[in-house]
Amino acid sequence: MQKMTKGMTITGLMTRGLAAAAMSLMIGSTAFAQDAFDTWLKTAELGANQPAEENWEEITRKAKEEGEVTIYASSSSVSASAEDFMKLYPEIKVNAYDLGSEKTIEKVVREQQAGIFAVDVVNTAGTAQMFFDLLPNKRIVNYVPRYLVDKIPVELREPLLTQVIEATVLMYNADTYKDGPPVKNVWQLTEPEWNKRFAMKSPLGSLTSLALLASIVEHSDSFAKAYEAHAGKPIELSEGTENAGYEFLHRLLKNDLVIYDSGSKLATASGLKGQDKPPVTFSSMHYINKNGSDDYANAILYDVDPAGVFAYSTYTAVAGQAPHPNAAKLFIAFQMGSKDLTPETKVEKPYREGESLKTLQGMAAYFKVGTFSPRTDVPLPKGGENWPNVKKIFGSAEFQRDNVAAVNDFWVVETSQ
Repeated sequence: MQKMTKGMTITGLMTRGLAAAAMSLMIGSTAFAQDAFDTWLKTAELGANQPAEENWEEITRKAKEEGEVTIYASSSSVSASAEDFMKLYPEIKVNAYDLGSEKTIEKVVREQQAGIFAVDVVNTAGTAQMFFDLLPNKRIVNYVPRYLVDKIPVELREPLLTQVIEATVLMYNADTYKDGPPVKNVWQLTEPEWNKRFAMKSPLGSLTSLALLASIVEHSDSFAKAYEAHAGKPIELSEGTENAGYEFLHRLLKNDLVIYDSGSKLATASGLKGQDKPPVTFSSMHYINKNGSDDYANAILYDVDPAGVFAYSTYTAVAGQAPHPNAAKLFIAFQMGSKDLTPETKVEKPYREGESLKTLQGMAAYFKVGTFSPRTDVPLPKGGENWPNVKKIFGSAEFQRDNVAAVNDFWVVETSQ
C-alpha cells in the first residue's frame, strides 16, 4: 500500500490510481492490438511472412473462398477495375468506393481507430500520409507480388507499391493556339496578359493539388533559375516570401488566379473550342482524354521552363487486418497487369474486353495517357509514347511530410487577403 505523505489527499490517491489503471488498460490494449496484427500478418502471409515464392493457384483458391474484397480509392476508375475484376473472377464480389484522396485516408484511420476492419485494399495518392502515418501505424501493409519485384524500380515499390504514376500538368487550348504553346516559361503566367487566365483546382480538400504546391516549393531553385532566364535578372522575393517557389504561387494569386472545385471543369475551361482567350490550367493529365470523348482541344505544355509535368504516385496497399487478405492480394496483382505483358505486347480496343482484358487486366481501365504503369516491361498507351523522356518534377515524401502544413497555411493566408 502506498504511504500517504503531507499534502496528499484521498482524492489525489484515487486520481493517481485511476490514471495508473487507465495507463495499464492502454498498454494492455496496445499489446493486444499488436498481437492481433501480428497474428493476422502471419495468417495472411504478408510482411515478413510473405513467401519467397508465392503459390498463385492457392492464393486464388483462398480468394474465391473469401468471396469478397473491398477497396477504398481516390480515383473514379476503381469502379471500372472492379467490374473488370469480376469479369475474370465472378466468384468474388468487389465493393469499390471512390472517395477521393483525403477522404480515403480519413475513412481508413477513423474506422480502424474504432476497431472496424472493413477495407481490404487502399488505393490513393497522399505520399506523406501514406508513408508516415498509415504505414508505420500498421493501417496498411506494403504488398508487392514476388514476380513483379524485378520489373518495378525500387523507388516505385518501396516503401509502398505504386499502382500508377499520374501527373498534374499545364494545359492550353491547341485550337486557339494553333501555332504552338502560348508560353515558354511558367513565369509568363504571372504577368498582366494572363490576369484571370490561369486556373487550378483548390488545394483545400485535395491532397493531389496540395502536393503540387509542395512540389513547386520544394523545387524553388529550378523556379529561381527559370525566372532569371525569363526576366534576365535574379528574382526579388516579396516581403515574407521564403523562396522562388512560394514567390511563384504568390504572384499567381496576385494575378487573379482562378480557382475551380473540380478537375473536369478545368478541362472544359482550357479545352473548349472556339475561345478567343482561353486560360492555361493546372489539370490532371488524364483529362487530356476528354479531347476524344468531349471534342476538347487541350494540349500539354511539355516544353516549358522549368517544367510542365508534376508527377506523383497513386499507391496500392493491403489494409491492416484486412478481412479478405487473399482477395486483396489477387486484386492488387490484377491491378498491375498480367505476367505475360511485355513492351512489345499489342493490345487492341476495346481494352476492357476479350483478350485485351485478359492481358492488361486491371491496367485496362487506366490504359490511357495520364496514367502510366510503374512496370518497365509493359507497353505504353497510344499517345503516351514520349512519357519516359518527358521532363518531370517529382515531389519527395520527406519534403511533403515536413512542409505540407506550412504550404497549406501559406495558401490559406494568401487567399484570405
